Amino acid sequence: MPVKKRKSAEVRRHDIIEAAMDIIRHQGVAKLTTRSLARAVGIAQPTLFLHFGSKSHVLVELVDTIQARLQKEMAALNLGALSPLERLKAVIRAHLNFIQRQPGIPRLLFSEELQSGDPVFRERMNELVRFFLQFIAGLIAAAQAQGQIRPDVHPEQSACLLIAAVQGLAFRWILSDNRFVLAEQADALIATLIEGWAPRA
Repeated sequence: MPVKKRKSAEVRRHDIIEAAMDIIRHQGVAKLTTRSLARAVGIAQPTLFLHFGSKSHVLVELVDTIQARLQKEMAALNLGALSPLERLKAVIRAHLNFIQRQPGIPRLLFSEELQSGDPVFRERMNELVRFFLQFIAGLIAAAQAQGQIRPDVHPEQSACLLIAAVQGLAFRWILSDNRFVLAEQADALIATLIEGWAPRA
């Protein structure tokens, strides 16, 4: 009988993160425990602790994974071929599509663990939000430099409004039990906010 090949540490960590995302997607962050995670991956809890010392470490790694995937998604948009304003619109559409495909993300954003849980996890999530905020603000500023957005529009404040609108849509989508297509809301959001920043005649 052939000996079953042991998975590498990298593959095992990947399996753990994917299982954690799946638990959050279907049951919420509160149901993510080291016991439920070890059971989902098919390993003993002590083995899980060899890779992640606690649930907090798993959550931080989840945020790292989300940021890496988001950056990969943005890189695939070929933004350099678009005007600054079209880049901004493309990013909003892609971001809503990204959340649609990974519904565990809004559950993380609105979880009790993020509101009053581990400060390390909260700070890492804040870093992700700041990263995306600066990225969006940079796109707005670039569109302003080309006269596509009015000069009185504040890039950072407007980026905050855009991100808040996206998060609000994601929250409503979760509350509705995914009964509408989140990505289809992108054009309404763009028409309401981004097109309202156009230079006045």
